[in-house]
Amino acid sequence: MTSVSRPRALTGWFKSKITGAVVSKLVRKFGIPKSAVRNLRSWGKLSQEGGGGFPTELLPLGANMWSGFVLTTFARQLMGGWVLPYWLRRQGSPASPAFVPHGHAWLTQNLTGRNWTGIGICGFPNEAIVDPRGLVTPWPFAPSIDVWMKVGDELHCPSERDEVEQALLEGFPIVRTSFEAGGLECALITFVAPLDGMPVVLGTAEVTGAPRGALPVSLVVSVRPYNPETICAVNELAYDPVSHTFTADGGTLLYLPAKPDEVIFSDLAHGDVAMLLSDPGRKRLPGGSLEVQEPTGLASAAAVYTVDLSGGGSESVCFACPLSAGVHPDFLSMLPERGSLAIAEKKLAGQLESWSEVASLGMRVSVPDEALQQAFDANKAFLLLLFDGQAITPGPSTYHMMWFRDAAYLVPALTRIGHAQKARDVLSTYPDRQAEDGFFRSHDAEWDSNGQAIWTLVDHYLMTGDEEFLRGVYPSIIKGARWIDDKRQAGLPAGDPRRGLLPAGVSAEHFGANDVYYWDDLWAVAGLRAAAGAARDLGLESDARFMDRVARELWASLEASWRWVEGRLGRRVIPSAPGRDIDAGSIGSVAAVHPLGLIGAGEEIMLNTVDTIVERCFYRDMHFHAIMHQGLNAYMSLEVAQCYLRRRDPYALKIFDSLWSMASPTFTYPEAINPVSGGGAYGDGHHGWAVAEFINFTRNLLLFEEGDRLVLLPVARLEWLEPGKRIEVEGAPTLFGEFSYTVDCEADAITFDLRGDLARPPSAIELNVPFAITSCEVDGETVEVGEGAMSVDIRPSAGKVRLFIMRG
Repeated sequence: MTSVSRPRALTGWFKSKITGAVVSKLVRKFGIPKSAVRNLRSWGKLSQEGGGGFPTELLPLGANMWSGFVLTTFARQLMGGWVLPYWLRRQGSPASPAFVPHGHAWLTQNLTGRNWTGIGICGFPNEAIVDPRGLVTPWPFAPSIDVWMKVGDELHCPSERDEVEQALLEGFPIVRTSFEAGGLECALITFVAPLDGMPVVLGTAEVTGAPRGALPVSLVVSVRPYNPETICAVNELAYDPVSHTFTADGGTLLYLPAKPDEVIFSDLAHGDVAMLLSDPGRKRLPGGSLEVQEPTGLASAAAVYTVDLSGGGSESVCFACPLSAGVHPDFLSMLPERGSLAIAEKKLAGQLESWSEVASLGMRVSVPDEALQQAFDANKAFLLLLFDGQAITPGPSTYHMMWFRDAAYLVPALTRIGHAQKARDVLSTYPDRQAEDGFFRSHDAEWDSNGQAIWTLVDHYLMTGDEEFLRGVYPSIIKGARWIDDKRQAGLPAGDPRRGLLPAGVSAEHFGANDVYYWDDLWAVAGLRAAAGAARDLGLESDARFMDRVARELWASLEASWRWVEGRLGRRVIPSAPGRDIDAGSIGSVAAVHPLGLIGAGEEIMLNTVDTIVERCFYRDMHFHAIMHQGLNAYMSLEVAQCYLRRRDPYALKIFDSLWSMASPTFTYPEAINPVSGGGAYGDGHHGWAVAEFINFTRNLLLFEEGDRLVLLPVARLEWLEPGKRIEVEGAPTLFGEFSYTVDCEADAITFDLRGDLARPPSAIELNVPFAITSCEVDGETVEVGEGAMSVDIRPSAGKVRLFIMRG
């Protein structure tokens, strides 16, 4: 265990003196009030309390975001009459429930409608996103592509309309967005498919119907200097009629195989291209202009296609975009003008087939709830979408990077839906992501990652029995365990509630200012315990004893710290850190139950903790997170629901149903939801951790492991068990082996048909129903059931179990 060294303390002292001198000079030079200095010093003290530093790896992401927030505030003031992104139009309208005034803050960000849907190919490292009105952003923080329809002199833009329909095609990451105007329907299908082996964004826009009065109709494909996050600067915009491509600041953005009837560019002085389309008399750039330079970054362009619908029918155009900046595909040869629509349609059919094949593998679920069935299948596909070959990311856009923390939920979800090889592909990269000193480094000052990485590695081994995999990663595991031991704080006096725990750090950033977070230690204990068992399986008893010892000591330090908290607060709970009370950040303590199983959901300390979180931090039966971020958090709510699920408490379903009511039409969730607008409040608008927890909760609603037991239907929905209904689970991986079952319901009986390849059988299988069981037959033999019982334990070798019930 470590303590602060004298050289390091001296370095800190000199640094503080130099910093103080610089600050004092600036204060005098610019006349900064002392009150402002006190505010800033207090902020610095709070944000860095206990040390730990700031994860500088987040600076590139922050630079993109925060520069966009500043630009949006000032650019928006100059964009009167522009077609704005859906979120910004609503957020700036005083009549909208999504209205947000920015006051003195020179920042405007999407706080009310951070909702989008990722599109891509399973195993490919890049995805694009589609917003709720069909705006296509081909890579993070890029300019976007919008599709409009012009009927007569009236321009119809989906971001300005309330009635727009959006759905997934066949439940896969392929998005159809449509709206109606003037008796016509405009539909855009957006997906990712390979052209000559290179995955690209493909879009097909179709207008169908016959306009009233035979008005002229046009399809418009527009380049927009914004995305679902912010306005983004486009200083140079050009169209090359030879290559059929639009470039933005020198990079290929949009390819149109068919030659447009008109190409229009505009700058800030001439207004949005939408204004030029709506007002033909408005002054334009010189005729034939194929490029524009705009120092403010507010350049826009449109390709206009005249379509002949005088006799009804439909006409279509297609387009393509690269999936990353700085890529210049030879689109002209990949998607030639002649036959381009047929190629796009063939690629769409190929992607529907490809997604069908990959999604059909692994665990299959059938529940008598069509909407939930569609949502589970869609999120299963989304989890596969976020698998990037050798990484898995918690989002296709804002969070398109790898963190051990998110992967600790995403990777096990991959394994549990039957895609163990993909999970193995990600986990096999963990040794290369580890520093020489054993630190599994996502970012500096995030001390949770070692426990998470170790636990995830061992969990995969336990789920699959893949000893070859374990042997390959074991040197990394033991090195990571030694890092945990070395990182613990020894140089603190006896009785200090931080003694023996991991040091202060930023940890999961939504907990608040740097602190000694129990979350870090819970993951460390779970990782060490799991690794000790794995070491024994490999015959490495000495390593196992070492990790057992460190885990015991760390757990003893946690329990001592919790006793100190109990003495301070007068009740037995687990806040996020020793000096805190139960608040929104205490959600991290729930990890002790799910997924780690360190504390039983019914133990007093966890009962008190979870119930207090619900009492203090829940709104509309969801976790309202109010630290650093603010919003109804999707995955945090489901983690609390997991605790109630393990308590066999129907409140788990109430939490799930509240969240379920806020799903997008494409079954996605943002990281958190604005409780007023109902849209995304922060984070990635298609959040991968929420995807994983949706899958994990639905899976655990059907079956989960509890110690050496397998539990089926811990909290069953009454409507699923009505007479004539059926539940099916096929090929579900468990810690005991692969398991399948069906449930058939009659008026007076519920029949379980159990089928499993249980290489490591549980001690018992627990069956639950929301009715009193009057009698039970297992493979034709009567089994005794307690009076009023609503669950029964049966032997793992059982095949057919018939529960006779009393409804009502």
